[in-house]
Amino acid sequence: MPEQQNPLKHCIFISLPPSMERDIGDFHVDSSIQIPVQLPDGKTQIDSKTEISFELIVAGMLKVIAFNWEHEHASYYRDFVLAVQPDAPQELTLAAIAQEKKGNYTFAEELFLSVIRLAPQSASFINLATLYSSMATQDSNKGEVYDLYQQKMINILQEGLEVVGEDATLYSEIGFFHLYQGNVELAKEYLDHYLELAEDGEKKKHVQNIMKDINTKLNDDANLMQAYDAIQMNDEEKALVLLASYIKDNPKVWNAWFLKGWALRRLTRFQEAEEALVQALALSKGSSDIYNELALCSLETGKTELAKTYLNTAVDLDDENITLVSNLAYLHLKDGEFDEARKFLEMARVIDPKDPVIIQLMKDYQNQSGETLSSPVVEELVSTEEVITQSKEEHPFFIQGKEETDDIEASFSLEDVER
Repeated sequence: MPEQQNPLKHCIFISLPPSMERDIGDFHVDSSIQIPVQLPDGKTQIDSKTEISFELIVAGMLKVIAFNWEHEHASYYRDFVLAVQPDAPQELTLAAIAQEKKGNYTFAEELFLSVIRLAPQSASFINLATLYSSMATQDSNKGEVYDLYQQKMINILQEGLEVVGEDATLYSEIGFFHLYQGNVELAKEYLDHYLELAEDGEKKKHVQNIMKDINTKLNDDANLMQAYDAIQMNDEEKALVLLASYIKDNPKVWNAWFLKGWALRRLTRFQEAEEALVQALALSKGSSDIYNELALCSLETGKTELAKTYLNTAVDLDDENITLVSNLAYLHLKDGEFDEARKFLEMARVIDPKDPVIIQLMKDYQNQSGETLSSPVVEELVSTEEVITQSKEEHPFFIQGKEETDDIEASFSLEDVER
């Protein structure tokens, strides 16, 4: 196991002779408790009579404190270190900061972990959280390593809150973490606690200003949801009033323009609806819902070909949406474009052959085109080997050649077989 995963593998445990028992201030050295000793670099064993030093004992204890706080004697080791070296937390903090600046993050983590066990204070937990933030940014792709250290960061801040108790600084750090992650409601919860505890000053004023923005955003989001609910309840006029206020403060939010277009389209105000939907399209990466609404507006204003174009794009973005596919099949069937109509009918049948709209469109297709639809066309990829085997069975004198035995794939459909 790598050292980073098993940081205690270079520690051994020894017993002190009873003659070593003594009091150091209020602390009593207990010879019945085994103590950890860190092995010198490059060594796998140590001479207990000549090579054990005070520094190696403290180093071993610090490793246990840092990486195995659940150890049955961890508290004893902590008290031991503080008894013989009372200023250890301050010295370790300075050393950790120095290692962090050098980019020795693993060693800095060990030192910071030791500090929060020796003398847990909000600043100690925040120092370690800041280190984890630096370690996360090393993963520029924001992959697994980034996620790991982001999670470690919030975990250590939460632990600090549990250990230290109500602390304004920890509340603000956790609040800003969630704000950065986009968890606005969680951020508000922790920053509200910060404002309750914080003393007046520039930082508090800064957080108060941020809270104004957060409250505005949350209120705006609530208005957006109310607008959506109003449309669902067939109260489009109310939705438009809510959306006008929202868009005034948030002109770059595409969802709001989409809802406005949707409401206007339902009110048969097609030209205005189309303008709102085009704005939604400009502010977004495009969605099948926007293109579908644009198609409906175009259809209502006599622009059938444009409606088909919009629906084609919608289907490209969401080819499992039976509504979009059936709408496109209907438009082509309506215009007598039977090949295109059949293409999209076949797509729809694969999605849901029992859909009543599709069943009716199939009947309409057969009545208008005079062509009988059989089983759904399903494309199946088969290898050349399978084709050869089948052909041998059907044609015993089939002769193999290089072209027939190459490892390629051919596309066949049930329709091809039937014909």
